[in-house]
Amino acid sequence: MTRHCRLARTITLAVFLSSFGLLLSWPGTAVADVPVRSGGEPAAESVAPDRPRGEPLSPERLERWRAMSPEERERFRERYRRWKELSPEQRERIKERKRRWRELPEEQRRYLKDRRELLKDAGPEDRVVVRKFFDRIHSLPPGVRSASRQQIWEWRSLPQGEREEAMRSWPFYRELSEPERETLRWFLFARPGERPPRE
Repeated sequence: MTRHCRLARTITLAVFLSSFGLLLSWPGTAVADVPVRSGGEPAAESVAPDRPRGEPLSPERLERWRAMSPEERERFRERYRRWKELSPEQRERIKERKRRWRELPEEQRRYLKDRRELLKDAGPEDRVVVRKFFDRIHSLPPGVRSASRQQIWEWRSLPQGEREEAMRSWPFYRELSEPERETLRWFLFARPGERPPRE
């Protein structure tokens, strides 16, 4: 499994956990020797998550837990187990990324979500180009990386001809073949649902 896939799964895990407000330490539910209602269904307290020490369990969190299917609860427990296996440094990096994500303007968040959706339709060759792009961006020093992201964001508003001319000033772009450039332009600037150029 590639480093990017592991990173994406880790980020997804962190977002999932924090969206339920359950980043606190609780091991799951007790399922053996639990009280049972007359219909054979476990009592509410037997399926509720253990309460984190020192903090009351909110009715909203309890209701969300009760609404989960047994399969969803099991998936949640597995994700939580993997979260607990991460080092404190890994958890902090994920929390920091989530904090930065929340601080982005809605337009930028929507743009990034659209890029993720586009990538789902991309073929293997297109994914290689996108991976190369991300590797290059991540290899830059933080200040240069931030400036590059800002520049790409500004290119979105340019007409196609001007955008192409501006992109040719970017050394990474000049190093790509023409089909790779088409793929990169598609990934960075296509509208949601637009098909990859190689199809």
